[in-house]
Amino acid sequence: MATRAKARDWAYEDEAGRRMATECFDRVPESVAEARQLATEAMAKWQMEAIADRAELVTSELATNAVLHARRAAFRVTLRGLGDHAVRIEVYDFSRTMPALFVAGAHQVHGRGLALVDAVSQCWGTDRLPWGKRVWAHVEAPTAYESPVPVQPDETPIWATRKSQAVYMGVVLVAMGSLAYGMRSR
Repeated sequence: MATRAKARDWAYEDEAGRRMATECFDRVPESVAEARQLATEAMAKWQMEAIADRAELVTSELATNAVLHARRAAFRVTLRGLGDHAVRIEVYDFSRTMPALFVAGAHQVHGRGLALVDAVSQCWGTDRLPWGKRVWAHVEAPTAYESPVPVQPDETPIWATRKSQAVYMGVVLVAMGSLAYGMRSR
């Protein structure tokens, strides 16, 4: 089970004076939930409820990638407040292999995390470091682009906003994973 080295210090600020929450996690599956909890607590403490769902999803997906692909026994998650309505989520690990966004096949269990990050964040990227990498994403409060998608008179929308698209994809992925797992159990 993942362990926490210390209590969180919510008053911590980075070199630019931005609010910051950071924590190291063991590279075990249970750490994904703990990393997501770090994001949940940070968004609540910083009164950023408008982006809490997105920040939690991005943190979860990036932490999952670190658990699956990092080389060493630990990884770090850092959240930096960018003003009152945005956050930068960073995950550091010791792997120098850069992640790639690709389309997963219908029968693949993994490979959709970065597509979700891409869908719910304003931008994301990777920085190569001497000892590994940092994968980051910027999540901002909803803006005008979040307005409903224009619908042609003869069309019925499946979803109206990027957030609902991400939720829909999450539901589809869980259903596909359940079906794939059920088929393997037989």
